[in-house]
Amino acid sequence: MELRHIRYFIAAAEELNISKASRRLNVSQPAMSRLIRDLEGELGTQLFIRERFGLSLTTAGEKLLVYGRQILDICNEAKRVIGNLPEAGAALNIGFIASSLDPFLGEALRSFRELYPEMQVRIHELSPAEQAHALRKRLIDVALLGNPCGAVRDEFEVRNLFTLEEHAVLPVQHPLAGRKFIRVEELAGNDFIGYNEQSFPGRNQTIVDACMVGGFKPSFRYKADSLVEVLAMIGSGAGVCLMPADVATLPHPHAVFIPVQEKLEPVQFAAAWRRDDERIPLRHLLDCIEKPTHR
Repeated sequence: MELRHIRYFIAAAEELNISKASRRLNVSQPAMSRLIRDLEGELGTQLFIRERFGLSLTTAGEKLLVYGRQILDICNEAKRVIGNLPEAGAALNIGFIASSLDPFLGEALRSFRELYPEMQVRIHELSPAEQAHALRKRLIDVALLGNPCGAVRDEFEVRNLFTLEEHAVLPVQHPLAGRKFIRVEELAGNDFIGYNEQSFPGRNQTIVDACMVGGFKPSFRYKADSLVEVLAMIGSGAGVCLMPADVATLPHPHAVFIPVQEKLEPVQFAAAWRRDDERIPLRHLLDCIEKPTHR
């Protein structure tokens, strides 16, 4: 018995019509009939009852249909898994924003390399918008882009890995810089440093929503192209900002991070990848990043 016997039989069993089954598989009707007869001869039993207007399954045919589907499912799964095994020299390209190259990512990549020692991992520092563009162009395979905007979630597969709390970020000389906690409303009246919408789509609106919890709408004095630039402008005394806690891993000698007392909407840290990319190593990479021991 060959796999093609199983495929032909399943088509005939589902269509209950030799003519329809042959069209479905793009084979001639005589070839389909001959193969079904060969299968019945090999099994030593009748699989179909031939009727005037079609076919019906015998008890043996019903049993074979169940087993046949299982056989094809197993074969397809084996083909998918084996086809996804990385070859020597295969690479996984990861896009990231600066703050995501936190110590936890280093630990996650070490765990991944233990699973796939032959697979090359390349990392590329890009803004969230640049990562989305690179995904479309197949320049990277997975984007670690913080809190993706709705357009990214619509276009790509997205997996929320963990959440981050918002912190108030102030110049060291700010009157509130020595506080252990701060209320959002206390930031009212300060100039805010925002983000270039083309580089960080949706981030400014997140800040506005958080400030509205404190009863005010922020005024953005400057808009920066990177997290490092935001921190530099805050450190220069140009303004304040609300930023995810992980950004504190970046150098910020002239800025301070202060936890916010209010329960603000946490920032999702997510990964995005193309919907047609079903490689198992990619999923294992995300599993490694998501492990609590790596954060």
